[in-house]
Amino acid sequence: MAADREAATRRMNFVDDLELHLTGGCGLCGLEADWMCAACGLCNCHRHDQCSRPSSATA
Repeated sequence: MAADREAATRRMNFVDDLELHLTGGCGLCGLEADWMCAACGLCNCHRHDQCSRPSSATA
């Protein structure tokens, strides 16, 4: 029973990560496409030392 639950959880996580990837997000860090960095378009798996937040007028 526990092994079945673990397998179901792994499948659910795989499907969720795949859906994020296919829609432009990142399954590794869990970001959806519209939550990527506004400056460079990358996710939280990358460093953003050179990125600056856009002003509220451009966001």
